[in-house]
Amino acid sequence: YQVPGSLESVKRRADELNAHGKIAQRFGMKVLVHNHTVEFEKLTDSPRTAFDVLVEDTDPALVTMQLDLGWTYIAGVDPLALFKSHPGRFELWHVKDVFGLKTVSPSLGPNARVSSMALVPVGTGHIDFKPVFAQASLAGLKHFVIEQDNAAAWGDSLAAARVSYQNLAGMLTK
Repeated sequence: YQVPGSLESVKRRADELNAHGKIAQRFGMKVLVHNHTVEFEKLTDSPRTAFDVLVEDTDPALVTMQLDLGWTYIAGVDPLALFKSHPGRFELWHVKDVFGLKTVSPSLGPNARVSSMALVPVGTGHIDFKPVFAQASLAGLKHFVIEQDNAAAWGDSLAAARVSYQNLAGMLTK
């Protein structure tokens, strides 16, 4: 995993995203920012995180946040708090489940938490997606995808996708 950058480097990235977003806007599109855990680490010279800077310093008309729920939870960040702090900014979600959230040491930083986790099919891990989807309107959700980075290592990618789909559909219809 990458190390966090400086405040100035992330501010430059936000400026670049806005500039690229202006170009994309001419074609009816937006630029997106996708997170892993490093975006939630403190910057090298600031108590802020790259995620803080990117969500606050990008223009919502030009740049949207593609929130990877799995990496967000792994980093120890509450997506519901993000939705409340930045309503409407999270148009895209990666729905990813994680095993290990209940036993990870809370003293570990976002990147250090990764080695204590396993990515698993949705519904077989520790994330309760019902309250997250209940706040979809506040978040600004337009589209989501189910994702399991290591589905092939789970044994069968198509079987993992089927389990994830069936479990998420079951959670959202109850």
